[in-house]
Amino acid sequence: MPVLDRAALRRWALLPPACLLVSACAPDGGAVGAVATGHFSARHQFPVVQVAWCGDSPPARIDLTSEEHGWRLTANRAFEGDRLEVDLSAPGEDWTITDTGGEPAYRVVPDSPETAYTLEVTSAAGAEDGADGDIAALEFHTESLASDDGLILGTHQGGEGTLVGAQEFPPEC
Repeated sequence: MPVLDRAALRRWALLPPACLLVSACAPDGGAVGAVATGHFSARHQFPVVQVAWCGDSPPARIDLTSEEHGWRLTANRAFEGDRLEVDLSAPGEDWTITDTGGEPAYRVVPDSPETAYTLEVTSAAGAEDGADGDIAALEFHTESLASDDGLILGTHQGGEGTLVGAQEFPPEC
């Protein structure tokens, strides 16, 4: 076998393990659904969200931001399975709540029903890693939660949410 063929053979032999390494590190995506109750009180509180992830990396951080304010929920534990429900207004002891500046936050309430919020669910706890919204992202207004019934769905591709029925969550990976 010529030397050139052996070198090519070696490169081809290393390609499958390298592909596995790259694909194992890639985010697998997921979905987040904000529960729309169709009740007037939804205008004045943040929703319960359902999160589903497709890979082995559960949510480690949830960022909820508007132009005026932002909150960060950081997981205090690793979650099992592939689904999770979080009440954004009262997330419980599984989450530490801070504002986006890192200061402790104790109240998580919307500014107004017309304020646009972006929700990003991320598999990494740190903000410096560039993985923002790798599980899912969603834009919503609390007014839409009060006028619709179902789930406002966002995926790892981001964008404005789409209204779906509760039985349609989560979408296929």
